[in-house]
Amino acid sequence: MMTAAVLSLSSCGSGEKDPVAYNNSIITVINSSEKHVTDMNAAMNGSDYSKAEQVRADWEKSLNDDIKKVEELGDFKGDATFQKAVLDGLNGYKKIVTEDYPKLIELRKNKTPDAAKESALLDNINKAFENMSNGVNQASTAFESKYKS
Repeated sequence: MMTAAVLSLSSCGSGEKDPVAYNNSIITVINSSEKHVTDMNAAMNGSDYSKAEQVRADWEKSLNDDIKKVEELGDFKGDATFQKAVLDGLNGYKKIVTEDYPKLIELRKNKTPDAAKESALLDNINKAFENMSNGVNQASTAFESKYKS
């Protein structure tokens, strides 16, 4: 799972966007997904598929809100690189939450073993987590390097 570091840059703008505040706003949005991941893993590992479906539905709503928050945050002084990486990651999560998790929950709930299908779904889910983590961490590091004072 991904946890991005919070920047410790000193503020250097008068009325302009502050890179620390911008970074922290984005990271706060991203980290809200961690609770859903933990809850989903607990529900799936406990074979509680009605709970898993509830977590999935809550997560989908949260992702829609998170995507909107990051879009409203906008770019940083014309630089949308960090914002785009985060939106790509959140949209990747949304894809697995709306497509892969429902299929995985249904497959396990119905106790219809299909190892190949389950493996493919889990691969998609893990790849989305990896892409989010790598993309956001790289963009966050680049953002920090570019805007530190």
